[in-house]
Amino acid sequence: MKAFKYADLHIHSVHSDGSDTPEKIVTRAAKLGFSCISITDHDICSGINEAVAAGEKYGVEILPGIEISTALGDKSVHILGYMMDTNSPYLKEIYSETRAGRLERMKRMVAKMNGLGYSLDLHELLEFIGDGTVGRGLLGRFLVEKGYFRSLDAVFEKCLGDDGPVYEPVPVLSPEDVISLVKKAGGVTSLAHPGSTRIDNDIPRLVKAGLGGIEVYNAQHTRDMELRYRELAEQHGLLVTGGSDTHGAKMFGRRLGDVKLNYDHVERLKEMAAIAAATAA
Repeated sequence: MKAFKYADLHIHSVHSDGSDTPEKIVTRAAKLGFSCISITDHDICSGINEAVAAGEKYGVEILPGIEISTALGDKSVHILGYMMDTNSPYLKEIYSETRAGRLERMKRMVAKMNGLGYSLDLHELLEFIGDGTVGRGLLGRFLVEKGYFRSLDAVFEKCLGDDGPVYEPVPVLSPEDVISLVKKAGGVTSLAHPGSTRIDNDIPRLVKAGLGGIEVYNAQHTRDMELRYRELAEQHGLLVTGGSDTHGAKMFGRRLGDVKLNYDHVERLKEMAAIAAATAA
């Protein structure tokens, strides 16, 4: 009888805007019985080596991953990348483009926060962020650290949510650009949390550009959403991916263990990645 194995392919660490180190995440995953996880930090892959080392220690398979911010009109669309060569010049192009765009965006958000009466210094904020992803998550943690808010959830509810007074879109690459670059780096892409992004009508456009999968299972998805996106995955011949999208036990209420993806989907992802690697530029 085949032993049941499961995975979480959407996790954030301190290398972007999560609260836990990759080793702590891997340790927790091992205790919860996960066979495989992927650290998918925002626009950066710097935590993967640490995760792989911990995975070897605790018996958890680590898939290289990343979550890349893109813009489709006025909508922020996140693309997950898996199994790519993290040293590829194509991935480094993504790092460069997104970091520059995120810095300009942060300058605008800090100006808006100051306009609302919060005294923020950009240089102090950037020192706090360090090598992490310059984004809303770490801006929110900085505001909590400064004592302006009691929790990260409160920051997003009051200021930083998509409909909040401080929100600014990330002026970055298009989804098609990112799909192409990840493919050239030998990786496979998946549309992250489509239930919150709500670009269903644009999915055929992304499929045409080479999108490999849809994140059917996400802690933010309802059962109806899961059924909807599983149907779309089947309709377009896409992989099914899934993950908790956890940023840490005390952040956004999403926890490791909330989503358990059947390992059969990981095997299909590996098969597609092998083809992508063989045809990579």
